[in-house]
Parts: sequence; C-alpha cells; structure tokens
Amino acid sequence: AAAHTIGTTACFFVKDRLYSYPLPGGRTGSDPSIPAAFLSELKARCAPGDFNTRVPLDRGSQGTFDDSILRNIRAGLVPIASDAALEASNATGALVGAYLGAASSSFAQDFVGAMIKMGAIGAITGDAGEIRDECSAFNTN
Repeated sequence: AAAHTIGTTACFFVKDRLYSYPLPGGRTGSDPSIPAAFLSELKARCAPGDFNTRVPLDRGSQGTFDDSILRNIRAGLVPIASDAALEASNATGALVGAYLGAASSSFAQDFVGAMIKMGAIGAITGDAGEIRDECSAFNTN
C-alpha cells in the first residue's frame, strides 16, 4: 500500500473519477466517494479534456517520502482510483490502519523490503514478454 507517497499524475488518469464515473441508472458523473472540497480542487486543476496537467498523488506531501499518503487514503483525498480502493476493501483498509497505528519506521522498512522484492522479479524481454498497450488488459494481437 501507499507506493504513491511521492510524485504527481496526469489528469488523464483522474478524469474518469471526475467526469465519467458510472452512477446508478446508467448515468455518469463524479465518483461519490471523493469528498466535495477535494472534488472541487481536482476539477479546478483537471478540466474536461485536459489530459496533461499534473496533480499530486500525495496531497500536501508529494515531494517527501512519508506516511501522509496513508492519512490521505483514509480521508479519501487521493486522485487515483486504485489508491481510493485501498480504503474501500476490508483487507487493505485494515492494512492502511495498521500502518497508521504503527511506528512510522514500519511503513518505510516494509516499503524498502517490497521494492527489493520487486527488483528481484526481473524483466521479461524479447518474445517472452509483452508491453501492454493498456495496463488493465492483455494485448489482443
């Protein structure tokens, strides 16, 4: 959890939560889980059709590696749907809560361990691998 403690994202990756979120009755609009003030803030930065403007992933602390992303996840103050989903699930919501209640070094130590494990995975290259055209789906050709 909380790999987005540093950096920004393009409005392209936020636009669906702001303008095209599926609502009951086949309608679309804004994700109702986004607090109203934060929704206004995001919409002021990401106008419809604006794909390139950047917004912080970790509101108020985007340039510092810290655990503030966990508080933002808990409060619904995250622009990316995958971060918001961490609080929506019982299992990952409990993990966010556990890190918030733990010593601040616990998050940092576990993050380092996870990055070391990911670094050991190794990249698949050549014909054995695939660069996805869309992250959420396998290429069809």
